[in-house]
Amino acid sequence: YPAAADDTIVRFAMIETAQALDNLDAILSVEGLDAIYIGPSDLSLALGCREASTPAAEPAVPFDLPLVGGGRVSLDSLRGHAVLLDFWATWCAPCLLEIPELNALQAELAPDVRILAISIDGLPDEELARWLSEHEIAYPVAQASTELASAYGADAFPFHVLLGPDGTVRERLEAGFHDRAELRALIERHFPR
Repeated sequence: YPAAADDTIVRFAMIETAQALDNLDAILSVEGLDAIYIGPSDLSLALGCREASTPAAEPAVPFDLPLVGGGRVSLDSLRGHAVLLDFWATWCAPCLLEIPELNALQAELAPDVRILAISIDGLPDEELARWLSEHEIAYPVAQASTELASAYGADAFPFHVLLGPDGTVRERLEAGFHDRAELRALIERHFPR
């Protein structure tokens, strides 16, 4: 994969993170994706390397969403728990890389912290349930529109928002891949163990 002097190919730029996950093939095996090419000015955005935004706690946007596999989840039903919202999509390569990270974090921090993935795919419930099973996702997944993601500040995916037990937004991370150490650090900044 040749690159011009002022450009970088994500395959090489992300190899350190991908090797740590033993999952580089996941980036390149996304259906319809032959290669990923990105200029250096966009590289920090693609990898989520900008500083996190930490405004004062603000009320979270209310939601009441269908869970894949049945049931519902609402902001009110999550009160009393710290919650990491993960806005994502099945077509998003960095989202796929985060699945094992979020599975491990869920196993480590439950029941003190809950992870709620919010798919913006719009797939039929049965199709998404099959996809989740094939990818062994171990945390609850709800379905929502991109409007809810935008209301929380998402401009790309994956996008993470930490909610406090009081239903406030504690912190948003910049969009992009975050490994479990980064996500754990986010949570521990607000809820030390």
